Amino acid sequence: MPRQAPTGFLVAGTTVVWTALAWLLGSCVLLLQRELPPAWVPAAAGLVAVACASVSRRPACLGFAAGFAVTWLQCAERLDARLDPSLEGVSIELSGRVASVPQSVGEALRFRFAPHPRPGIPKLIELTWYEPGWRPQAAEWLEVEVRLRRPRGFANPGGGDLEARLLREGMGATGYVRSATRRPGSARDALRFPVLVARDVTHDALRAALGARPATGIVAGLAVGLQDALQPEQWRALSRSGTSHLMAISGMHVGMFALVAAWIAARLQRWRQRRGATGAARDAAVLAGSVAALAYAALAGWSVPARRTAIMIAIVAVALRVRRRAGAADVLAIGAIAVMLEEPLAPLAPGFWLSFGAVAAILLVTSGQLAAPGAARAYMQAQWAVSVGLVPVLAGSFGAVSLVGVAVNAIAIPLYTLLVVPAVLLATALVLIAPTAGRIALEGVAWLIETTWPIISVPADWSWATWSVAGLAPLAWCALVAGALATIAPLSGPGRVAGLLLAVAACAWRPAPPDWGAARVTMLDVGQGLAVVIETRAHVLVYDTGPAFRSGSDAGAIVVEPYLRHRGHRHIDVLVASHDDLDHVGGATTLASRLPVAHRVASGTALEALGPVERCLRGRNWNWDGVEFEWVHPGPDGSFGDNEGSCVLRLRVGPYVVLVTGDVERHAEAELQAMAPAGPVDILTVPHHGSRTSSTPDFVAATRPRYALVAAGHRNRWGFPRPDIVSRWRAAGATVLVASETGAIEFELHPARPLAAPRLTRPRERRLWHDP
Repeated sequence: MPRQAPTGFLVAGTTVVWTALAWLLGSCVLLLQRELPPAWVPAAAGLVAVACASVSRRPACLGFAAGFAVTWLQCAERLDARLDPSLEGVSIELSGRVASVPQSVGEALRFRFAPHPRPGIPKLIELTWYEPGWRPQAAEWLEVEVRLRRPRGFANPGGGDLEARLLREGMGATGYVRSATRRPGSARDALRFPVLVARDVTHDALRAALGARPATGIVAGLAVGLQDALQPEQWRALSRSGTSHLMAISGMHVGMFALVAAWIAARLQRWRQRRGATGAARDAAVLAGSVAALAYAALAGWSVPARRTAIMIAIVAVALRVRRRAGAADVLAIGAIAVMLEEPLAPLAPGFWLSFGAVAAILLVTSGQLAAPGAARAYMQAQWAVSVGLVPVLAGSFGAVSLVGVAVNAIAIPLYTLLVVPAVLLATALVLIAPTAGRIALEGVAWLIETTWPIISVPADWSWATWSVAGLAPLAWCALVAGALATIAPLSGPGRVAGLLLAVAACAWRPAPPDWGAARVTMLDVGQGLAVVIETRAHVLVYDTGPAFRSGSDAGAIVVEPYLRHRGHRHIDVLVASHDDLDHVGGATTLASRLPVAHRVASGTALEALGPVERCLRGRNWNWDGVEFEWVHPGPDGSFGDNEGSCVLRLRVGPYVVLVTGDVERHAEAELQAMAPAGPVDILTVPHHGSRTSSTPDFVAATRPRYALVAAGHRNRWGFPRPDIVSRWRAAGATVLVASETGAIEFELHPARPLAAPRLTRPRERRLWHDP
């Protein structure tokens, strides 16, 4: 009996696969540059690639040059189209089209805006409208007064990169709406923007039918891909349970929709054949499936996972139509090239790596099999492949891996793919055709989602549901990628076990803590606010947590927690609220809900809702791992107000002194000099963000720091730090560093070593899309 051929595929098999990998490599090499190379670089790369392809007779060489050149062209175009710096922060009147479905974020609306062409103004802007009086409609024309700024985000180790997202999405500026009016006689332009209007109409119908109930955002996300409609706690549950992909209109959802459309078309064609019609049922199924996939992906916002699936289905459809065989690896590779050709900056999106990586992992784990496994075994193989194969992507993109994801997905994927998603689509179609019947159907779907939600939310609430992966060293990254690939590759049992152990060891890696008697002091970039993290050998103190934002997020969630997890911390020994101003304690509640806090210290009442609070009274001190901590303000009389009563912390690391001052002003500075004179210090946080109410000449002369650190937001409305205050500190011999310019500022203090220059995140981790 002849031996059966393997059912899977070998990744390194065909020219098109190597071309796709080379294209991706070229794109990534360009995106890793600190500055955009001059135009002659991609031209030279193309000539070299042509020469190499001619000599080696390997056309895959051209893929690298093509990926590099196409990505360069996209970057050059979008960087050149950014807002003119002279227009930052001034009121501008614009007219233009709403280019997205407006979404609620906290107390505001956020939407994309395409202004009428004007010199210095980008083609696409992301606008936020706080406390709007009415809701704009997608594709309608507005007259707006806005204030804009060039794309800029926070720069912190472990944090997200807002500027990369804005570049990928083509946003040349962000801003907020001061006023807006509809242009008289204007309306949704459904003829020019049919998909956008269809998404908005559908979203309006869903909101009208369901109101503000927990399932509304999930239904909107599954029906038309509006993921911003989900509540923050829902996203957190999805992330911790490893089921975030369920709320994106994923490849599985698009594929299922296409499969149903193909089945219906085949049945209809067979019915027509019995009545004398010509045409193969398979051709009808292929056409209907590919059209349905493209339509659903477009309605979902043309996200990378949906786009990838739609393109792959179209490729298979074309191959079947011309009676050609299409291998799985080739289809995946052609899909990747098509996505990167249409959107060269797609590799900047985690969804690109998750989507293509998931399919590649499934195909890799099935390669070399001599016979197709049963349905149950194939499903579990796919779950195992995706869960393990995507660990490097999840660790790099989100800094955490779900430990309950395999178990939860084993239930949630069939539930959502076979039941919830079809029900959502049918009910959505019904509400557009027959609103009353559709409303009843949507109520049933919402009940189903809310009833089954504990399958996701309960495991997500378990303290061990996720494993945070610290910022890995290069060797640990290599170990993680190699281990994950070996675990799912067609190797022998011992080889796979060795790969799994290697991946687990990489995930368990933690950065080396400071030596005994040493400390790491970091001022984070949180915008107009303050957050300082102090680490010793076995302890961590968080002094303030940055601001809360009107969008509903806060610095505790988007800056402080990611930084702590990046450093390998899973709890906080002391959480300090220097005083009750929102720009200092806005992230405290979120941070305390996500990381266990042993002790809380405050001068006001901000932390009392979280548990017992100690007071930061002058004279209280302690020693951690050979490092001395002491509160030097306020005194026990409690005579100072909010800013003046800020907790002031003095830190001694051998011969070095650090002073963290909060928002103290001139009266508190005078008392500090009288009651707890610090003398010259090495590192000081400039009081009250560099305002003129602080940093008196006497205080500056008394402290004479080597480094004066200013916590101030980029282009903040108060003009902090004030130029004369900066000049005063510099005149005293200090190097002044402003967090909004430098990003996070990290000092390594060791009692037996000279004070080294700080690590500045923004210049150190600069990429070509970052403004200086």
